[in-house]
Amino acid sequence: MEDSEIKKALVEDNELFTVLNHFNLAKLDYAKNIKIYTSIPQMNVNIYIDRLYNMGLIEKYQGSSVKRTEAKLKKANEVHKHHTYYKITNKGHYILKDINEREYIKYIFIDCLKLLALKRLRKEESDGREKLYRMGLLNKDYDPTPMGEAVLDLARRRQIKIL
Repeated sequence: MEDSEIKKALVEDNELFTVLNHFNLAKLDYAKNIKIYTSIPQMNVNIYIDRLYNMGLIEKYQGSSVKRTEAKLKKANEVHKHHTYYKITNKGHYILKDINEREYIKYIFIDCLKLLALKRLRKEESDGREKLYRMGLLNKDYDPTPMGEAVLDLARRRQIKIL
């Protein structure tokens, strides 16, 4: 899978992006713990881990025990492995670093930018609203998230005709 396809998949699915971002924070973790920290259902976390693994963004940890220096969210100094642990790869770091509002704006249509800009349009149920929610640009109340605000700001700076 090419980097551009991977970035598109991460941008279009905020939960997938959140799981990868969690690995960036934790350095080393397993599915159940990711579920606890991100509030994403366990079944979805397992699917996202498989997808990230197949993309080459994470890899299985080979050690027999896990130390707190390796797994930043561990409470004990050292534990024996009882789960399958994964860690982020260098490719995962670089891909994650490249994702910003410029990546998001590549995959948003003018109609979606209008939804971001105008609150009265967000009240109506639409496919664009659901897409923005999946992308993480709108929260559960359908108000713009910080990334949604950054995308809207970039669109205005680029003088994209929204209205």
